[in-house]
Amino acid sequence: PDVKKPSTKQKIQLIDSRRRMNGSILLTKFKVDYKVLAKQVDSMEYVKAEGNELRGMMQLLPTKDEALALRSYLPPIDAPQSEIDDAVVKLGECEQYMAVMLDVPDAKDKFQCMVFRADFEQHTESIRNGTKLLIEACDSVRNSERFRKVLVYALKLGNALNTGGTSEEVKAITLDSLLKLAEAKAFDRQTSVLHYLVSIIQKNDEDVLKLSEDFVTVKAAERVAVDMLNQQLREMKNGIKLVKKTALKFTPNPTCPMDEAPDTLEDDLLELSQMGKFSLSAEAKIKSLSNEFDNAKSNFSDLLDFFGEDNAMSPEAFFSTINSFVSMFNQTRDELRRKEEAKARRKRIEEAKAKNLAAKRSKQ
Repeated sequence: PDVKKPSTKQKIQLIDSRRRMNGSILLTKFKVDYKVLAKQVDSMEYVKAEGNELRGMMQLLPTKDEALALRSYLPPIDAPQSEIDDAVVKLGECEQYMAVMLDVPDAKDKFQCMVFRADFEQHTESIRNGTKLLIEACDSVRNSERFRKVLVYALKLGNALNTGGTSEEVKAITLDSLLKLAEAKAFDRQTSVLHYLVSIIQKNDEDVLKLSEDFVTVKAAERVAVDMLNQQLREMKNGIKLVKKTALKFTPNPTCPMDEAPDTLEDDLLELSQMGKFSLSAEAKIKSLSNEFDNAKSNFSDLLDFFGEDNAMSPEAFFSTINSFVSMFNQTRDELRRKEEAKARRKRIEEAKAKNLAAKRSKQ
């Protein structure tokens, strides 16, 4: 690109105007001495910055063409440092940043390691929370005595409706069939099976009507995207490999006894740098997180077997089905209560009218 000659106030501009403008906005927010930052990136030190800020700085690293333009403008590498510093000061904000980053070897890989570190806690917390919620939801469904009773009542009612109590009774009920209870009609061909089911439960075991109290975590688990958690975990495993590889690449290799195992050697080398130490700690946490996630998936698989559902069913679909049923169950329960309250209210009114009428007649 053409080099614009500066006026007394104008800075030398070497890069695309839009990239320069976007970069300047980022650099203005991220106030830091570029030389200090370059040293921190070179040694992959901890920098107090968010992952997105570091990601933006990484994207602002000079391209091949930008690096060539900067090299052409700057004095030779063997020139006095004062001469190089004077030349850099005359550059625009973005160009100054790029100029100091030119001599950082594998700057992009090092930035990626720093981004991974900055995002690490947020990503692990996201996976851990999702995993914990999945396990708790599985336990809630499996251990809910109220839900077990609902299924028993539904199965008995279904058999009574479909077989009339003959020996050809169905021994199990699918979760999906629970959603059809609101559509199917009971004995009178007017009342839904769900209304009939709730009324039976209300007469025989009113505590079961509190079913939704058992499924607080199930409601939240519907939003847990297991595939996304799987992908996040996979990306973290790949990310830590890059961190370890990069940390090892730039760690001085001291003389070590030949009888030491290679993996021990590697860990000892990683202990020599900040990023290396982080990689060892992060790798252990990722392994633990992976085990927890595998346990959660195993728990869910067991739950599908427990209810006789298809193993291909996703947790989102499973918990969504249960939540939909519980929602319909609650609506039906509340509707029946309102009808009973209205009936009781009408009865009180009729009794009051009858009482008043009897009082008037007695006075006559």
